Amino acid sequence: MRSIPRHASVPGRISRRAVCAVAALVVLAIVPPDVSATVAGWNDAEWGHTTVGTSSFDCGADTGYTTAASSTFLRGELLGQDLDDVAELEELVLVRPAVGPAIVQPASAVDLGSGDADPTTDTFGRPLAVDLLDGIVGLDLTGLDVGLPAGSAGAVNQVARVTTTGSSAAASGLVDDSGALLVSSETPTDQFPEPARLSLDGLVPELQGVVDPTIEIGAVGSQAHLDWCAAAESAAWGDGSVTGVRREYGIAGLALDVDSPTVGALADAATSTAASLDAAASSLVGSSGLVSLAIRDSILSALVDELSLGALTGSIAITGLDLTRTLEPFLVTPLTDGVVTIDPVAGSLRVDLADLLGDDARGVNDLPPNSELVIDADVVDDLVARAGGLLDTWTAAVVSSLRSALLAARIVVDVSAVVSLGATRIVRLDVDLDATIGEVLAGTASVAVDTEVLGLVSVLDAVLSVLGISVSGLVSTLLGLGPTLLAAIASQLTASLIDPLASGGSSLTALTSPVVGVLEGLVSALPSVLSIMVNVQPDQPGSPPGPLLEVPTKESSGEFSVSALRIGFLDALVPSGGPSYIELATSEVGPNTVPPRS
Repeated sequence: MRSIPRHASVPGRISRRAVCAVAALVVLAIVPPDVSATVAGWNDAEWGHTTVGTSSFDCGADTGYTTAASSTFLRGELLGQDLDDVAELEELVLVRPAVGPAIVQPASAVDLGSGDADPTTDTFGRPLAVDLLDGIVGLDLTGLDVGLPAGSAGAVNQVARVTTTGSSAAASGLVDDSGALLVSSETPTDQFPEPARLSLDGLVPELQGVVDPTIEIGAVGSQAHLDWCAAAESAAWGDGSVTGVRREYGIAGLALDVDSPTVGALADAATSTAASLDAAASSLVGSSGLVSLAIRDSILSALVDELSLGALTGSIAITGLDLTRTLEPFLVTPLTDGVVTIDPVAGSLRVDLADLLGDDARGVNDLPPNSELVIDADVVDDLVARAGGLLDTWTAAVVSSLRSALLAARIVVDVSAVVSLGATRIVRLDVDLDATIGEVLAGTASVAVDTEVLGLVSVLDAVLSVLGISVSGLVSTLLGLGPTLLAAIASQLTASLIDPLASGGSSLTALTSPVVGVLEGLVSALPSVLSIMVNVQPDQPGSPPGPLLEVPTKESSGEFSVSALRIGFLDALVPSGGPSYIELATSEVGPNTVPPRS
């Protein structure tokens, strides 16, 4: 006798309900007209004889069940686009009738169980090709193809398994070919691919300083399993508490990301401050620099008017100062507390919604069915406090680091000049200083002053006598200039470096408030335009609008579904009107039916 194939494909794209309907017709065709396939009376006397169909009630051994499962990575409606019409997103539907081959849709699904030698089980997979999904307006899935963990069949996989023994299973998203879920709160972060990006352009109101607001969606996955025989056994022999349904989901991450010129202004201001101070330091040095002028003015102030001071020769340098390099770590390393991340150079803000709205350890995993991630006033206040704290810490650290770098730099002075009366050279004056700027400003450094008399003292005394001074008196005055010169140098350093740094710090601080305002305005606007739910289970309390599932009846288990993530949009933003949402990683099992009884 010719063997019956284990599975068959239904040509063309048809709905899941249509596939199940085909299977139902197969079942009706083999059930005698006087036999009713029902589970309504599992606790009555008829089922109390522990028989199902023609075999003993033995879960795992009894066959003849009709089972169904389906997997859909992405469905719903996004900005007027009905994702059910996107051929590349077609769901995987698998039904195993009580008798006959499995029915699979689409026909291109891959038979993952062809070599398992188990005639009671069929497993199919349909991984989606991310590169073919770039036509979905507002949703970029390409990141999910980058950095995939070993053993995965992709982050947009669809797997379904059905059996003739009463169980069915489905998995979607980041799963392997066995349907195992590869995303959970325990999965190391380096095992996740890059996130998908959902653009909020056109959804959130236009806000000053907000460019390209985006929801980043990390790898998602779900898994559903229905053991209808276990449920039947519990109803027949036990208290009926066993549903046979097990559902899991996982979300690698969820974040809000936005570019903002307001954030970029922080880096610009800090860079400008450092560059200005570097330039100011350059203006201080050299024999004609500002420090040289301060030294010259101080010496001249100590001389009687008739005496002159020649040009200062020698060198004045500031060493060990590179404020641009000092600033670099504050620009290349984003500010973050694990929830809020501010990148001044990239000009971006990022909020880890999973940590903010979930918890630090599990994110938004392991939450009850139909959990809505609520953004309320307390959440906004928390974000404002976090962002403000980060920025305050950053600006203070920037100013402190620049100040420390300035104070640690060394100023080295080695100059000399000649004091004359008319054409007569009287004394050569040498001024030396080698100290940090910090020591100069603290007054703990010392300026060494030395003199050399340029001729016979008696002759020079005669020259100076017309001024009422002597060589020894002039030398004494010059040798006592050390503290005066130190104060003059300190004053110039303060005016050129320290005061501008304080002014730059104030300007930098003033830029932080607008950054906080950008974040506050954007996050405050989110609840008015979208809602976010995780672990969506339509048969459980609090479920949002969506496709209706078949409820349990006398003949079947009904359908059970889980979607890892659902993002709904304000009705007014939907061109076609009505609810608009996308659901990611949906796994659905059932309806499963008991074997026909003879």
